[in-house]
Amino acid sequence: MKILFSNMGYAKGIDGTLWQHVTRAGRHLYCPVPVQTQILGQLKDIMIREQPDLCCFVEIDQGSFHSAYLNQLQYLVTDDYRYFDIANKYGENNWRRKVPLYGGRSNAFLSRLDLPFDRLYFRNGTKRLLYRLKLPDNIYVLFSHFSLDRKVREKQFGEVSDMIRHSPGDVILLADFNIMHGFGELDALLEQTNLKILNDEKLSTFQFYLKELALDLCLCSASLEKSLSLTVIDQPYSDHDALLVTL
Repeated sequence: MKILFSNMGYAKGIDGTLWQHVTRAGRHLYCPVPVQTQILGQLKDIMIREQPDLCCFVEIDQGSFHSAYLNQLQYLVTDDYRYFDIANKYGENNWRRKVPLYGGRSNAFLSRLDLPFDRLYFRNGTKRLLYRLKLPDNIYVLFSHFSLDRKVREKQFGEVSDMIRHSPGDVILLADFNIMHGFGELDALLEQTNLKILNDEKLSTFQFYLKELALDLCLCSASLEKSLSLTVIDQPYSDHDALLVTL
């Protein structure tokens, strides 16, 4: 089974270089539909090439002022990926859901299989949504987008640690962890859960101008470590690379 994790950058086509951040800055406020569909077409090409069974997305828009009210997930749905869900990342009752600039900002998944899933929410932070999907063999996939604020994401790491310790099966955790200070930020989470990091810290997944960091990570239960492989996939339209996990 293959799982794709992608921070799409809201399909704005900004790859992290200073040139694109400057020349395409206007897309942060408003990105035309033709630009988005071209980028989403490139993501579809990756999906066709890699043939994932489950696709997990963060920074995807289900229709806001920024995206000219285009539901980006609907553009990706095909007969091969008939099962899906998308939800606002700020939480079910957060005031940001009602603001045009934030209302469409979401996490989502596409799947070939009809998988049981839950929407879970952190108590701390602005970005609160965490998806949990159940795979065959009692394996749970969790994916999210952790806070940029170090103190907040430490609290979120504590919350996800509690979830994993009480999980009825093995866990694969995929996320943009936003660990700006390196893998050491995850020490407490790893100690409390016995999770293992599949990424190589020297292989970056994020670029901003001259800064390159490993932010998009796959963690898994120790019992799964030897049966999983991880590939980092270039996304030329985003400042983040995608992850492909093979189980």
